[in-house]
Amino acid sequence: MEIEKRLIDLISDFNGRLAGEDIREYISLAEHNECVVALENLCTQLHEYDVVLAPEELANIQALANEMNLKADTWAFLKYPKS
Repeated sequence: MEIEKRLIDLISDFNGRLAGEDIREYISLAEHNECVVALENLCTQLHEYDVVLAPEELANIQALANEMNLKADTWAFLKYPKS
């Protein structure tokens, strides 16, 4: 349940940067215990729409992916500001 709540919070943070219908779909997936699919879809859409992530957003994605035992290729292609 903790992962689901954290994932829903993360997905909600992209409201306005991704289509509302996509946000609702990913939240629904997370609420129905499809967190892996929700995170994979979120990452794919973030990449497709060239959404630049804040460092803490990428860290949250990485942490959730690790807790779900997902490989780095789930998120490694995402963009974030260079230091």
